[in-house]
Amino acid sequence: MKVKTVDRNIEQYKKKLGKKISKLRGEMSQRELARKIDLPNSNLKYIEDGVNAPTHEVYADIIKTLKPKPKDLEEMDTLFSLIRKTPPPDVCNIINENKGMTEVIRIIDGMILTDEQLEKLKTLFISYKKTETGGQYEQN
Repeated sequence: MKVKTVDRNIEQYKKKLGKKISKLRGEMSQRELARKIDLPNSNLKYIEDGVNAPTHEVYADIIKTLKPKPKDLEEMDTLFSLIRKTPPPDVCNIINENKGMTEVIRIIDGMILTDEQLEKLKTLFISYKKTETGGQYEQN
């Protein structure tokens, strides 16, 4: 008989993500956030208490509603990705909307990009965004 083991790290990540969500909603009540993202209050409570992790859809709605600052978003995305073992929803959407992106990403399979390489990629992507927007780039 197989015994299911609980990944202690995932439990910690869920708790950290839940606390972050709770902190970012500030003075907004848990009930109000739950209403805004169309989720039963009890489900949001379980997420904020670190018992459950949000689904892709719920996480996307939380991010859209709370509008975290880039630093907070990066921390939340990291926790979400560690818990769900998948990129955050907006990144999945970008990959899905850009045919061929999966193939391009697979080119770096097995590699760990340096900070310098990542910065070059960021600069390249920003240049595409500037071209699309007539020279303006705004970080979302």
